[in-house]
Amino acid sequence: MDKKYYWKNKRTDDEGKPIYLIKSPFGYISQDSIWQKFSDIADSVTAFTEEEVIKWGYNPDMFDREEVE
Repeated sequence: MDKKYYWKNKRTDDEGKPIYLIKSPFGYISQDSIWQKFSDIADSVTAFTEEEVIKWGYNPDMFDREEVE
């Protein structure tokens, strides 16, 4: 089974907030800024495999990732 990660963009939004990959209500992966510390948002951020990230057209090298246990 492929490992899943939380994906945080290496860049921030216009207000300096971190941007994460999330799953939209429509089922696709999108980027959105989160207004809390990363450790506080595990329920808001979806974990994805690298294959899923690539499938949706994102370059994994643009992101820092934290493995989900």
